[in-house]
Amino acid sequence: MYGKKWMRVATLALGLVSLNVLAAQDFSALNTAELMQLKPSEMGDEDRNAFRAEMQKRSVSMSAAEQEAARNQMREQNRGQGGGRRMQGGGMGRGR
Repeated sequence: MYGKKWMRVATLALGLVSLNVLAAQDFSALNTAELMQLKPSEMGDEDRNAFRAEMQKRSVSMSAAEQEAARNQMREQNRGQGGGRRMQGGGMGRGR
């Protein structure tokens, strides 16, 4: 009797943890500076899409200078990760 109840609780707990992993992260609670520190390249597809959606939503209310600063910060992060898009596709020795 006790074993069945424990198994139900364990199954429920595992199910809730699984749902949390499958759900995209909510980035709306972060301020823009915190959001800019995140690395989309280290996120799963759902989180990356949620991150992009949040950034697009915020960029609408940013001034042109704030948008440029945000773009520059993202570029700097990409450079720190090996050059971003320029390094994809095989690198050196790929002749044409």
